[in-house]
Amino acid sequence: MSVAGGQATELDRMAPFSTLLTCLQGESAPGLDVSSFASATDRGQFGQVDRLGEILEDHSRQRPLLVLIDDAQWMDEMTAFALRILVPGLSSSPVVWLLSRRRLSGRRPPQEAIDWLIDQGTRLLPLEPLDDDAVAQICETVLGAIPDSGVLSLVSRCSGNPFLLRELLTTLSDAGQLAVSDGTATIVRGTLPANFVSAVGARLRELSEDARKLLEAGAVLSRPFTAHEAARLMGFSAVGLLSAVKEAIEGGTLVDQGSNLVFRHDLIREAVYDELPGPVLSVLHREAADVVREEGRSAIEVVEHLVRSGRHIDHQMVGTMRDEVKKVAEGAPSSAADLILRMVNLLDERDPAGPELVADAVRLLASAGRVGEARDLAKRTLRGGLTAESESGLLLGLAEALKHAGRNAEVVEHTRRALARPDVPDAVRARLLAIHAHGLLYIDDLARADSASRQAEEVAEAAGDLAAMVFGMVARTVTLRARGRLADAVELAREAVQVADRTTSDVRHRHPRLWLAPALGAMDRLAEADAVCEIGQREAGELGTAWSQPLWHYQRARLRIANGRLDDAAAEAEAGLRFAEQLAAYALMVPLLGLLAYIAIQRGEDAAGNAHLDSAGKLVTDGIGGGMEDLGWPMALAQDAAGKPEAAMRTLDEIFRCLPDRMLLLVFDVRASATLVSLAQRVGDSKRAQLVVDTSRALADRNPMVSSFAGAAKHAEGLIKQDLNTLRDAVAAFRRGPRRLGLALALEDTAAAEFDAGNRQGAVKLLEESSEIARISGAHRDLARIQERLTELNIPRKPALHGTSRWNCLTESELRVALLVADGLTNREVAARLFLSPHTVDSHLRHSFTKLGVSSRVELTRQVLANTEDG
Repeated sequence: MSVAGGQATELDRMAPFSTLLTCLQGESAPGLDVSSFASATDRGQFGQVDRLGEILEDHSRQRPLLVLIDDAQWMDEMTAFALRILVPGLSSSPVVWLLSRRRLSGRRPPQEAIDWLIDQGTRLLPLEPLDDDAVAQICETVLGAIPDSGVLSLVSRCSGNPFLLRELLTTLSDAGQLAVSDGTATIVRGTLPANFVSAVGARLRELSEDARKLLEAGAVLSRPFTAHEAARLMGFSAVGLLSAVKEAIEGGTLVDQGSNLVFRHDLIREAVYDELPGPVLSVLHREAADVVREEGRSAIEVVEHLVRSGRHIDHQMVGTMRDEVKKVAEGAPSSAADLILRMVNLLDERDPAGPELVADAVRLLASAGRVGEARDLAKRTLRGGLTAESESGLLLGLAEALKHAGRNAEVVEHTRRALARPDVPDAVRARLLAIHAHGLLYIDDLARADSASRQAEEVAEAAGDLAAMVFGMVARTVTLRARGRLADAVELAREAVQVADRTTSDVRHRHPRLWLAPALGAMDRLAEADAVCEIGQREAGELGTAWSQPLWHYQRARLRIANGRLDDAAAEAEAGLRFAEQLAAYALMVPLLGLLAYIAIQRGEDAAGNAHLDSAGKLVTDGIGGGMEDLGWPMALAQDAAGKPEAAMRTLDEIFRCLPDRMLLLVFDVRASATLVSLAQRVGDSKRAQLVVDTSRALADRNPMVSSFAGAAKHAEGLIKQDLNTLRDAVAAFRRGPRRLGLALALEDTAAAEFDAGNRQGAVKLLEESSEIARISGAHRDLARIQERLTELNIPRKPALHGTSRWNCLTESELRVALLVADGLTNREVAARLFLSPHTVDSHLRHSFTKLGVSSRVELTRQVLANTEDG
């Protein structure tokens, strides 16, 4: 087994990927070459994580790998983000991770990442405090004598921490405050250290002045440091410091790491640092800023020392520091936000850069998931009275952050406030209007969303802001889809794609193909829509826009549902949900959970469906918004499946209220029209049943080229009229389209009408066809219901085509993945072969492991060989 390990330091949190790269670049894992990681920088941060995953997966094929990260509480944000992706993503490969941490106060990305991994099932090994017997045993080992009650009482201050215990005993012994008589150790009275910090202080007093200065300089530098850097900070020559270096190493306080020196334990460094008076720290940090700048260290390290010095910063320095903080923000938004906030405290109150810095901090806090802090900071700053430009810029940053967090009502509120000011610059106004439009879409105000999106396009075009123009255009595609004007939606989305493709700016980062794909899919152009998703997802990987990945999986899952491939749809939706969880993209989790609930209900997995709905409901309770179709529809289906049609109708009140103006549900699910009519009929609500029929007919009339809408309209009409010929027309229309599950439901209802008309043979034939579609699609609820009807008609059930063994329970997609994995391909190689994302492959692999009862690729390969040896 290869072992790649390293230790995080406090300043790691400012340098993206520094912790992980330090661990992987050591000499302990021969053959592990991460040099190609640098070539992935143009793919963005997610692309870099993806490249690291490829490197680790390739290495693990030759030799199992153990990755160790000590002091993980200090790791940088990008390492924390990478662990969220790499640990579960490589779970099927022979890669093992061991992280050690101690908890720090406050909310930090490393702690959150580790807590998230634990919630996902990572094994937690808590190092509990030593018990009294173990403490006594260590005392006896260190002192060479049995400790008496006085010694044990004193060392109890260490709270069972073995490192602190050993340090305190060593300090007491070196200071001559312990005596041994007749094999028993006792305390020699005198001034005893009150805690570990003072114990270290007492120990340092035994060192020479130069050695103490060396340790103080190293504590201020807060990372592995060179003797040359420490000497410059102290005002000494490096040569004159050599004896102090030797003394500190021999005394066991510092450790020689080649060209660097490092404290033997981080707690010692903290103790030395905490012993320094505030004025001394201020001077040392000010000097350290100059030292590390001249030594060519990271500019962020310079900023950190300047901030810690408490020195007031002038306007020119703000510009330099702001540029450097922006670099940090790309990989460490939380740390960058903290730096900015501390910079604001060092600014003159009248400095015009203040509001701009606060706007940066608001945006960064929210993108780091600290939405409450972002909101509070913005509100405090807004009360101070700002210029129109400063206020609108701050509100724009807050709105963008809240949109990312899924708090759409607040988005609308803040953008409305900013837009109310007449003196907002056009470039800012265009972006505000675009975000305002998207917020309105999710609070179900289509008319104003359409108006705002049109204004955004006009203002953005005049201001030359193509990104805002594209964002406004895609908002309008949603309103067009909601109103059933699909050809117009496709045309506008294509125009947005063309605008984005003609530029190399951040316009492409808006990914207008995300809105072109569902418009094409709604028009039954499923293959074309899937190709658009494939192009868009590949482009997102190249651009490093990780935020879009859950949405690509969501769109591809919807296309799989339309194709009647529920198992594949579940794999895509699960991959998207895991991605959203890793990114803490809560706004995207609600629709994904709703989609998973919908799929689970169609597959007859009611418990799983309700669990997904509960998870989504908690997010909504916390203020995360979503469209009414995202949760209302699957929740109503779950209630109806549980025999509660009246409750289902109450859940659908909002959807019914918005008909016929908002048709999104009927556009997404061609079975919805017939299902709603059937539900309304069962509770005796003929008015709502007729409303659905009228809306479905209007949707079909607006889109005469979409045969599935014609089939859905005929299906709903045939149910309400109880007309066999209309139902037959519905089946014929569905046969011309690709929506297999819509056809299956129409066949089932037409079969019932045929039987009532005395055509038993025709009814059986239709039911058998419907049953086969349901079986192939994985729609087990439909399958069970149809087979029950066939049983009532005395038609024997057909035996399963592939038996019931674990192996035969794999879906076609799972089987394809399993066979390629057994051939030795990595997840990424399988993904490339099957034109899927690695995360979708991982979902299929997880399902295969569960179904086959295996936990590794080796065991999976054995199963493949055992079940395919006969060809």
